[in-house]
Amino acid sequence: MRVAVCDDNKVMLDFLTKQISECLSLHHIEHDVSKFSCGTDFVLKHEQKPFDIIFLDIKMPDISGFEVAKKVRSQSENVYIIFITTEDNLVYDSFDFRPFNFIPKTDSEVFKIKLDNVIGKLADHVRENQPICLSLPFNEKKYVHPTNIIYILSKSNYLDIICQQETIHIRGKVESILELLSPKYFARIHNRCIVNLKHLCRIDNTHFKALIDNGIELDISRAYKAALVERYNVFLRDFS
Repeated sequence: MRVAVCDDNKVMLDFLTKQISECLSLHHIEHDVSKFSCGTDFVLKHEQKPFDIIFLDIKMPDISGFEVAKKVRSQSENVYIIFITTEDNLVYDSFDFRPFNFIPKTDSEVFKIKLDNVIGKLADHVRENQPICLSLPFNEKKYVHPTNIIYILSKSNYLDIICQQETIHIRGKVESILELLSPKYFARIHNRCIVNLKHLCRIDNTHFKALIDNGIELDISRAYKAALVERYNVFLRDFS
């Protein structure tokens, strides 16, 4: 993964780059780290070839970390932004840019512990959100990001994968594609249907319906209802 570290303080930038690289290696994330002491230089490089993970100081003289994050978010929702700063009071303002996490600059040992915790969560998230490979007719392949999948329906020996921009029709069974998806984000609601919990708005317990954020209502099987409710409650607690 392409990783960028951006901080205007050279000593801190070198320290951050070293610690981040070591921590990424410990969590088995293959990476190539680039460091930037200027937000403007980073933005130019990112526009040429986007980074996957960005560790970003908030207070910088030429362009603030928030301004950098705004430019990044205007191009992509899939970049992991992690703010690093001494300004703890800015943590709530940072939420506008949907950061993956926030690490305060503090005592080096405390910082290392926090960094390890954040990168550990990042490693889990990266593994759970890797694009999945679908086999199409005529030996063609298609990669789909799990976050783009809303729900999946099974019809005989075929699957309709309903995504945000398209519907993909492939040969396969629910069990086979379920193995490719993270159980933290996907749940079976029927023997013929899988739902992305990120797109599940509400469970209608009375009528056994799942309300999806595109306005669709899907049937919930009695056999899967209890497990779905439990899985959804865990999702809301941990990820919402």
